[in-house]
Amino acid sequence: MSNLPIINFINFNQNGSCISMGTSQGFKIFNCEPFGRFYQDEEGGCGIVEMLFSTSLLAVVGMGDNPAMSPRRLRMLNTKRHSVICEVTFPTTILSVKMNKSRLAVLLQEQIYIYDISNMRLLHTIETSMNAQGIMSMSPNSENNYLVYPSPPKVINSEIKDHATTNNINIKKTDAVDDTIKKDYSLQVPSDITGQQQQQQPGVDPATSNNTANKIIKNGDVIVFNLQTLQPTMVIEAHKGEIAALKLSADGTLLATASEKGTIIRVFNVENGSKVYQFRRGTYPTKISSLSFSKDNQFLAVCSSSKTVHIFKLGKNTVDNKSNELNSDDEIEDDLVPRYGDEDEEDEEIDEEATSINSNHSSKEPVVDAKRSTVGRMIRKSSQRLSRKAARTLGAYFPIKVSSILEPSRHFASLKITTSSNQPIKAIAAIDDPIELSIKEYPDLFEKNASNNGDYQNSDTLTMVPIRVVSSEGFMYKYISDPERGGDCILLEQYSLLSD
Repeated sequence: MSNLPIINFINFNQNGSCISMGTSQGFKIFNCEPFGRFYQDEEGGCGIVEMLFSTSLLAVVGMGDNPAMSPRRLRMLNTKRHSVICEVTFPTTILSVKMNKSRLAVLLQEQIYIYDISNMRLLHTIETSMNAQGIMSMSPNSENNYLVYPSPPKVINSEIKDHATTNNINIKKTDAVDDTIKKDYSLQVPSDITGQQQQQQPGVDPATSNNTANKIIKNGDVIVFNLQTLQPTMVIEAHKGEIAALKLSADGTLLATASEKGTIIRVFNVENGSKVYQFRRGTYPTKISSLSFSKDNQFLAVCSSSKTVHIFKLGKNTVDNKSNELNSDDEIEDDLVPRYGDEDEEDEEIDEEATSINSNHSSKEPVVDAKRSTVGRMIRKSSQRLSRKAARTLGAYFPIKVSSILEPSRHFASLKITTSSNQPIKAIAAIDDPIELSIKEYPDLFEKNASNNGDYQNSDTLTMVPIRVVSSEGFMYKYISDPERGGDCILLEQYSLLSD
């Protein structure tokens, strides 16, 4: 096991049909269906290996093992001819590379270089703030040709002064105000933790002294950049906290975002910047490693470091009027999530409640494998029943905007990545087009569901949505999910990306 290479990079291509992997020894390219490796190079460690759909064009960045594999050098390769098309060296380390059929974007720590991919001519350079995580996303669609990336942090001066009370607010004198209102009230200085009265420094106004505390740093905005006009089109106020993940849909019309907190997932319309969906992934904060849309924009997969993948159903409609009322209360909703730290207990995320403002779910309940009961799951279910009862009780007294936040609903489908490691992992999911599966070919998989579902018994084939997941441990998993009922996804296949 010690001779296995270290995985530095792993990703799907733009349509999820292939997998590119960069390791400490080189890079490999895999086909997903049928699964198999069809290209390999072992000239040195690779940190980035991006494909252009299923073509022979590759964008490769090395790890610095030798001068030719510098992390500042972008190499464009032709896998059919086994040749280097061109090389471009940048002033600092390359953090991310994205491309579609007309544009190529190279992200450094504080710049984004945009090229015409047909001739590698530099078109534009974007100056941005520090983006150490290399977060950006490009639309695969050349018609809706957009690039999104986190906006530089903004410092906003708060209107509220620290320690301000009604005793030190000056009221302008009018005819209706008596002169006695000018009476100077002394500001009550609070006691410190020892119980002693704090001494006010002479000449310092407590209400205005701490100017830095009145400043709010806003770093949850996202810039939408038009790659055709080479101009930014808008700034979307996505989250209160720092952006952790971004993803544009295949047609370039939707943008999914997640913050460092990882509890709220939002989907925006790229054309006008409006929020069209909002989901609650879970209660406990976690690191979101990736977001991915299905090709028809019906589903959104969210991968987290807790080895879980949540599938949310978007449907065809946008949010209703009630959800629009919630748009103004995003900050309240984020703060309603308890800050208890990251919980990684077994199956914790599978039973987390997920709030979808417009989930557009089927009237049928999600199919959940009851045999997977654990002590932790039973305790959480008991707690969730009490929470729902409390939410219903409180909802009768709160306005609609607050009561809808308190009343959560389940995510549409979910899966737990099978791994023996207790360490957090990174994963990327790709949702494929629905397929027809024969029940006779997989009798064991559907046997436990057949007794609870008459449709399974009365049909020879089932329509399922394949969900492929690649992990930083070097495995590719193929799950299937019922597009109408959701619930726990079924593991169909598993392959190692490191073994020969």
